[in-house]
Amino acid sequence: MTISESLGFTYNNIHSSEFGLIKISTSSGLFDESFLPNRSIIEEKIFDRDEPYFFGFEYEPAEVPVSFYFEDKWNEVKINKIVNWLVQPYYCPLYFDTDTSRIFYCVYHGDPRILHNGLKNGYVNITMRCNSAFSYTPVYKNSFIVDTESEPMNIEIANIGHKISYPIVIIEKIGDGDVSIVNYSNGGIESKIIDLLDKEIVVIDSFNEEITTDLEHVYRYGNFNNNFLKFVTGINRLSVKGNCRITFEYQSKRYI
Repeated sequence: MTISESLGFTYNNIHSSEFGLIKISTSSGLFDESFLPNRSIIEEKIFDRDEPYFFGFEYEPAEVPVSFYFEDKWNEVKINKIVNWLVQPYYCPLYFDTDTSRIFYCVYHGDPRILHNGLKNGYVNITMRCNSAFSYTPVYKNSFIVDTESEPMNIEIANIGHKISYPIVIIEKIGDGDVSIVNYSNGGIESKIIDLLDKEIVVIDSFNEEITTDLEHVYRYGNFNNNFLKFVTGINRLSVKGNCRITFEYQSKRYI
């Protein structure tokens, strides 16, 4: 399902129906939506060379146009509530009823317009600008109990997106010792943290490359081999060794 077909949407965890709004399409004929993110080629042209040097691509943050109609006549109270809802100082989640698993993180951008008949009936056109060129799935959480030191536990985790995902790994250690995670779908790279204590909880944030523990005045960067876990697209075949309860939190990132 596409955005244009949706009659409702949720922004900053509040549904549009709470304000008596119905999402509409103001264009005639076929729906016109983004299929892939807008990107430009990074290259450098050199004198007397027919082919420029190619350095890659630069993606533009996505923009999502939204038009909504006031089901009933508006008043100042309703307008103020909608303004407070839409004017946010940071990127907030936006998703549409037709596909709640496709989440955009955005703020309004440009010059929103209200079109009306002078009798407090009409609709609003607004453009939401995303924090990146991509949409995201909800946050997935997969937990496992690894209860053997000698034989690793094999785990499969699916990254259904188009880009690498950087999970948060939460380790609740059972007994003193080490925990190792090998991703055979990513070249067999091992993420390993050593000398953890019984009942210690360690959080490894792969995207921000941060490690925290619930032990006071203890830092675990020196216990880690600095290989932060990555989920490639498709199935990730992991091998986990070391007694623990382990949780993987992650979002898949998809092209618009």
